[in-house]
Amino acid sequence: MLTKSNLGRIGGVIATLSLLFLPLASCGDAQLTGIDVFSAENSEIHKILLAVALIAAIAAIFVVTRGAQIAAGVVGIVVIALEYFNSVQDPERLVQLKEGAYIALLGFGLVLAAGLMDPGSAPAKRKRS
Repeated sequence: MLTKSNLGRIGGVIATLSLLFLPLASCGDAQLTGIDVFSAENSEIHKILLAVALIAAIAAIFVVTRGAQIAAGVVGIVVIALEYFNSVQDPERLVQLKEGAYIALLGFGLVLAAGLMDPGSAPAKRKRS
């Protein structure tokens, strides 16, 4: 059964894996994964934003309290939105976000949804007789 805490954990795993291994952005013909961003030179702001997003995604996996899920979801969505607006305002428009960023956004959305779910909305357990 998919519980509120499991939904948050699934969203955290989706966000973590997509931030690390799926293509996050492309610049011309080159596609960058999260690992490529950490090894790139002269991209400190991108490294910081990616690190913050990864910390939020990992926190969503291990800390399943309501407040932590809401915070992790909001932080992740805000960081990806900052990257999006940063790439849109690129004067040469060479950088474009790829599917990894959008899937991470979906993962953070699941984390946020899990945090916003009413704790009393879980289905009642049946009594065994």
